Amino acid sequence: MSDPANQANLKAEFFIPLMVNELVGKGTSKLKVLSTTANWFGVTYQADKPQLVAKIEELIEAGVYPRNLWGK
Repeated sequence: MSDPANQANLKAEFFIPLMVNELVGKGTSKLKVLSTTANWFGVTYQADKPQLVAKIEELIEAGVYPRNLWGK
């Protein structure tokens, strides 16, 4: 399913739903979809990082996430 020609291409994208569909279709994986009211944050480019960091900081300040999210 993946294109070996793109392995060294830093700009290539990996379309996760295609791989999930392939694995579920082969019967090698199962998928469970969880519902949520939370917002999703897309991070594709380095330029997306400042807005994401600011939004996560807002969620920490609001008590949605703990400051020590990764337990370190």
